[in-house]
Amino acid sequence: MSRRAFFLLAALATIAVIAARYLDGSAAPAIGIVDAGVCGFMSYSYTAAGVAGLAHIDEAYFYSTGPGHVVNAVSLQLNVFARSGGIWYWVQNVFLITYINGTYYLTVADYIFNATDYGLVEARGSGNIVVYQIDGRRIAFYQSSATVGEVKPPVDLGLVISANGSALYFYYEVNGQRRLYDVVYLPGELELYVGPGRELEWIVAGPREGYTAVVTGWRGWMELYYETGGGWYAPPCAYSGSESPSTAERISPVRGLAEYAEGDRVVQTSGRSSIYLLWSPRAVAAPVAGGIYVSLTPPEGRWVVLVNGTEAGQGYIALRPGIYNVTAVLKAGDFTVYRRYIYVKISP
Repeated sequence: MSRRAFFLLAALATIAVIAARYLDGSAAPAIGIVDAGVCGFMSYSYTAAGVAGLAHIDEAYFYSTGPGHVVNAVSLQLNVFARSGGIWYWVQNVFLITYINGTYYLTVADYIFNATDYGLVEARGSGNIVVYQIDGRRIAFYQSSATVGEVKPPVDLGLVISANGSALYFYYEVNGQRRLYDVVYLPGELELYVGPGRELEWIVAGPREGYTAVVTGWRGWMELYYETGGGWYAPPCAYSGSESPSTAERISPVRGLAEYAEGDRVVQTSGRSSIYLLWSPRAVAAPVAGGIYVSLTPPEGRWVVLVNGTEAGQGYIALRPGIYNVTAVLKAGDFTVYRRYIYVKISP
């Protein structure tokens, strides 16, 4: 790695991608996959033992604009809230990607804010506590970072945040190789939380506070999961981003990312950034030769499917001729988000 690349990565990693609520709002969005705890007119919430964002990048050309500066860097951010008793934390696991002289460099960093009192955070890990002022307001946060090194598209990237007891575990993954790079201890027992006003975000944005990513070329996809009961599941509803995300970094609305969903995988290309519903719960059951076929959206959601009271799965189910009651229930954690009863007749 060149000296220039090293010092640029170090500078980006040591400045927090701070919560937007203490900065002036931007008209630009953040784009990726967002579980806002809202699906149409319905709201829901759930707790999780872990969250994970996966990304595949075939092509990426970009720069970011900030206060008087342009940098050849963007961030991939996995953002979630955690709670311990009456204290809320805002937690980030972030990839910082820079492009210098034809080479991509990767750094990973984690940040923790006390969202109940942004002026105070008690955390122990491999990093340190940073304190500074915004308009006379004291802001304190925990941060740690690690240099990953050079990467070359096509590349598979992943970030994971897990909670266990009083500890938060931060992982990164490159081409299937996962590494634990930080463990942070906070007061009390922790759980991750998703609900209205406390979004789960897996997004592409600028690399640091006040910066907006400008995408000139991009091809890839993203997936987002949460962990509960020992399994990993896609969110029940997902949006392409947020107009008021918890992070202060943004992406250009004109030269950003265009997205569409294939099941619970979100395909991304360079284009105009728009906020819309990527998917909402849907269950379909139809007769086919020798049985029925059950199709679910999102496919990797926490579904329970019953056929005449007997648990089944999705896809093809072999059955004799008759009339069947198919019940499809989608949960967010332990909260029932969607339920549908479908009667299917299989003719002889």
